Amino acid sequence: MTKRTTVLILLVFFVAGALVAWLYHLRLEKVENTEACSASIVVYHEDVRAHITLDFMYTLQKQTGIVSVSGTYYKNDKVAGIIRRDVSYVWTENKDSFHFTSINIHHVNDDESLSSEVISDVLPDFFVYPNKK
Repeated sequence: MTKRTTVLILLVFFVAGALVAWLYHLRLEKVENTEACSASIVVYHEDVRAHITLDFMYTLQKQTGIVSVSGTYYKNDKVAGIIRRDVSYVWTENKDSFHFTSINIHHVNDDESLSSEVISDVLPDFFVYPNKK
């Protein structure tokens, strides 16, 4: 092979490698384009206190997400139960206004020890019942 042929083959391989890397980057960007946000809150209601962590994971393009709700429920300063559920949701936008709607509530097996009626005293219906805003 001549020097010119060798350089030409190397150039073709370099361009092909760059093209494959760019396509892989685009594919990976679409798959992993999720955002996350966390908040820890304490809710008081009569003689009940709940320490709750909300972990929001969402995809801006699809306007869908999951919020992981976990925490401890206290009654009269004694642990009364554990809160652990994942809420699937969608949202709609109207300028600067966002409307979230829960789609599915997944109770994590054996972790959550409270009924939905009890949890609804300290959390909005969005986190307790499906198809709520």
